[in-house]
Amino acid sequence: MNWEDVRLFLALAQSGSARATATSLGISHTTVSRRVEQLERDLGARLFDRDVRGYRLTAAGETMLSSAARAEDALLAAERQLHGRDAMLRGEICLTTSDIIASHLIMPDLVRFTRQYPDIDLNVVVSYDLFDLSRREADVALRFMKVGGNPPQDLVGRKLVSAASCYYASDQYLAEHDPWNEDCKARWIGWDDDERFPAWVRSSPFPRLPAYGLLNNAILQAEAARCGMGLAVLPCFLGDTVAGLRRVPKCEPYANYDLWMLSHPDLRDTARLRTFRQFIAAVFEQHKALLTGGNPAP
Repeated sequence: MNWEDVRLFLALAQSGSARATATSLGISHTTVSRRVEQLERDLGARLFDRDVRGYRLTAAGETMLSSAARAEDALLAAERQLHGRDAMLRGEICLTTSDIIASHLIMPDLVRFTRQYPDIDLNVVVSYDLFDLSRREADVALRFMKVGGNPPQDLVGRKLVSAASCYYASDQYLAEHDPWNEDCKARWIGWDDDERFPAWVRSSPFPRLPAYGLLNNAILQAEAARCGMGLAVLPCFLGDTVAGLRRVPKCEPYANYDLWMLSHPDLRDTARLRTFRQFIAAVFEQHKALLTGGNPAP
């Protein structure tokens, strides 16, 4: 038997009205009639007598009611037990985020979380894709979105901070190239644009400098800039913490991405996930100055 049909049978047995049952379950009264008839065919027994007063249980229906009620009680008991188990701070949490966030910002904090909650098994999946949270491919996602963007409507989202970026180069590169000089031969390290002067170059303080190469990863960009390949646009929390890099003089950070913490609404009351989300929110509050470009490296 289909449990949804049994649940419908219980509701109809209690109300005696197809319309009242339909209203309580959020379906049409014709659907109620059709599904009851299908249940009766499946069981080979007539469960209700129909008349102007509504639906009245037959002898077979009374027997079915007793068994179905016991089944519902058992399922509710199991739900309570599972809910109690879910209320304990143990089990698995899958976090998906980018490599730059995981390895260059919050890894010490994640280690602290695992020590604080040793019975929680923390899995970190590095990805730039928005996993299907509804299918439990991940429990919590940390994602950068363009400033002003909104997460998918079927997810619970919390904006943690607006992250800033700035322009960086190595000390030696800046000693050899002054990008403010009209005759400077400096160049940008390209991201993934197949042109010398993409939009992000044209909107920068140095729109006349061309971009060379395709390094579509912030960690690669930072390392290439540190080794003297050229100028790079980097998140401040990365550029300000890489030894050998510094901000291009007279350049100010600007907010270009919002960092969101996303999860599925059905998981909002799971204790370990609620605790983890609260922990992550506090972590990013502590890192706010670094993320917004407020504390550049000396």
